[in-house]
Amino acid sequence: MDQERSRWWSRFRNQHTAIGYMLQAAKVVGSEALGLSERFLKHREQGVKPRCDFSVTSIDTAVVDGHVLRGSLLLPKGLEGPFPSVLLRTPYGRKAEMGQSVLAKQGYAVLVQDTRGRFSSSGEFVPVQHEQMDGEATVAWMRQQSWCNGKVGVTGVSYLGFTAWACVDRANVDAIVPMITQSNIRSAVFRPGGAVSFELVVLWFYLVLHLMKDLGRDRWSFVRKLWQGIREEKLRKAFKSLPMGKVDEIILGSPNSFLQAGLSAHGDASSGFWEGKEKLCNFEKPIPPCHILTGWYDFFLEGALEDFQMALRRGSHVSLTVGPTHHWSLLGFRQVFEKTMLSTFDEHLKGDLRWHGQSQEDPGQRPLSMVSASAEEHHDRRVHLYVLGLGWRHYRSYPPLTVMESWHLGSSFDLRRTSQEVNHSYFYNPARPTPAAGGPSFNPMNAGARDQSKIEARPDVLVYSSAVLREPLLVVGPVHLELEATWQTEKADFVGRLCHVDVDGRSTNLCEGLTSVTVRSGGEFERVEVSMGHTAVLFRPGERVRLQLLDAKYCGSTQWSAHHSPHLETLQLLGQVGQVSSSRIKLFKSPRICSAAHPRWFRNLGTGEKLSEAQRLEAGTVKHPGCS
Repeated sequence: MDQERSRWWSRFRNQHTAIGYMLQAAKVVGSEALGLSERFLKHREQGVKPRCDFSVTSIDTAVVDGHVLRGSLLLPKGLEGPFPSVLLRTPYGRKAEMGQSVLAKQGYAVLVQDTRGRFSSSGEFVPVQHEQMDGEATVAWMRQQSWCNGKVGVTGVSYLGFTAWACVDRANVDAIVPMITQSNIRSAVFRPGGAVSFELVVLWFYLVLHLMKDLGRDRWSFVRKLWQGIREEKLRKAFKSLPMGKVDEIILGSPNSFLQAGLSAHGDASSGFWEGKEKLCNFEKPIPPCHILTGWYDFFLEGALEDFQMALRRGSHVSLTVGPTHHWSLLGFRQVFEKTMLSTFDEHLKGDLRWHGQSQEDPGQRPLSMVSASAEEHHDRRVHLYVLGLGWRHYRSYPPLTVMESWHLGSSFDLRRTSQEVNHSYFYNPARPTPAAGGPSFNPMNAGARDQSKIEARPDVLVYSSAVLREPLLVVGPVHLELEATWQTEKADFVGRLCHVDVDGRSTNLCEGLTSVTVRSGGEFERVEVSMGHTAVLFRPGERVRLQLLDAKYCGSTQWSAHHSPHLETLQLLGQVGQVSSSRIKLFKSPRICSAAHPRWFRNLGTGEKLSEAQRLEAGTVKHPGCS
């Protein structure tokens, strides 16, 4: 009996780790038990002291296309109105805490609205489709109310951040604070070259359109559906299902027209599926004052940083904060979360500058002097970065200036400063795809910084490590791989992951990326570029830099943007973290041989069939005769 119980619990734990994600989304609990590695963090943070209490009233708001949008109105008690106002629009239920009580306790009128077709609002919910129209109508409605003084800001995390961005072009809001989100929806789902964020698609649709579907009228329906899914192993079946076009029938019980249309549009340049849905903000003009909050381990990180750059190019007043968080752990860092919202809204909705001069530093921590930080830079610190292993640092721009050093991949699986011939190979089997361990995952039980020992022990992962560092090494910014490759079939995928190895030899992931490329005739070597995301980390003496190369054969050199200094107080923050260059790869037999991080990215089946219809599996050997 004990053995049977142990076997059942192991299956429950291994096959349904996403249950924690479901409970987090439904109850909006804290992040303490969600698996974010604390090894780089100083301590947990405390929230901002409230100024007043507030009342909550259910209210009908704007009517759009005959559909009534309903919400909860939070009004400060004991303060004289009208008030500066903030809008949050959510598909997850207006009673869930998403920061609205923090704002109301600081003297804001806050409207939390159910999006069209969700919970109390009428109509049909189509992801992203109506958010610009409904957001514009709601902001106009708010400005007509007696409790609003005409100043309206928008904010939100994740999908609520989508709805916030959707208000920028058409609603003429006064300030925006988008958190762990991005304005470009398409790039969040489909990677350059065609890789699909499979885990994100499956878990989000399962949560929103199945588990939470009847939650508004039956609060126990979520639990019953969740337990049924556990017994029927729905998520395990979904992640292993072929073809991908059948996944909606597994998780939802029937085909979903929106999901089917999105999959059919994949790779079809003539499809009109993304019209009106791809970009929620076009950045065709300066946007309202904005503070973007994201995390080094969030899958929206790259999109959020692109939003920051696009806003800067338009001359917008925009700030950036990047914390040590993954997608689900932001609400656990209350000081960062609350100060980001309040500092922006207080300045631009109230004209209150009380936050000026304050930063995200840990209480009692004196900032280290930086040789790259002038007096002017300290005064105008629009970029706030949490450097893993060091703490909060503040700069005028992102990324900071770049200094490059050349490193090379060695034949002994080392990172070295001189080049040499490398000859390595491995075998990839899509029936046993390379799994994910941490990183930018939508599953909070497997997101953030994780031990990489099991991944690095696999035969389909190549691992290159530097020698033990003798001096501190600080790297901050985007990471890129550059290589040359040739392959004889239709497509190939290339993956890289940067890792931190501590003095005990424990390897922890920092950032990673995947690129799919199409074959060119003639068998000539072609240059391939892989974006591995962004990071900020301090490597201390005795530690090592590590590069994982997954499901592809690499040899050649690498460049890192870094700075060595014997004195910690004189470290510089630098940009452009790394590049792999002059590498050569040959891929045989399989047109798509990389899985990289299953199920985060949809596994490559090795057949080149259409995404929604592919069912066959074809294994392949990756090998290389040498490198010049």
